[in-house]
Amino acid sequence: MIRSSFHYLFLAGIFGLAAVVSGQGFELKLQLQRAHIGEVFLGCQDGATSAYDRKIDIFAPPPGMQTGYVGFTSPNPKLPLLYKDIRGLDLPQEWKLQCQPEGNQAIVLSWSADSIPEGLALTIKQDDRAFDMRTVKRMEVKKTTTLLIELKKAP
Repeated sequence: MIRSSFHYLFLAGIFGLAAVVSGQGFELKLQLQRAHIGEVFLGCQDGATSAYDRKIDIFAPPPGMQTGYVGFTSPNPKLPLLYKDIRGLDLPQEWKLQCQPEGNQAIVLSWSADSIPEGLALTIKQDDRAFDMRTVKRMEVKKTTTLLIELKKAP
């Protein structure tokens, strides 16, 4: 009886999860123009968390001279921006991408929708407008702002 109850609870736990990224996760490269680095990465992987993970997440280099500055904010405000921010497999997940253009030079972000796993919806919000990252594959940021990127199970 104990064994079958355990198996029932185990299977219920597996099949009863609201949503989980399938497989080993994914990584999405956001290419950058007019920024201090050429790309940043977000993604999900087994064993990662929404906090800073020392062997998984990577700090962004300091800003350059006369160029935009881009990086993911860390949940710990004492830490610098992140170049690579990988989260766990549970859904939903969200990333905050801080963008600081230099002067009147807009930062341009672009990405490949092929890197977004099937069955998941990834949106990017700018100025209270949400864009599906499967259909919109490029965005300009003309003023200092924090973009919100949300990952959830597709409807």
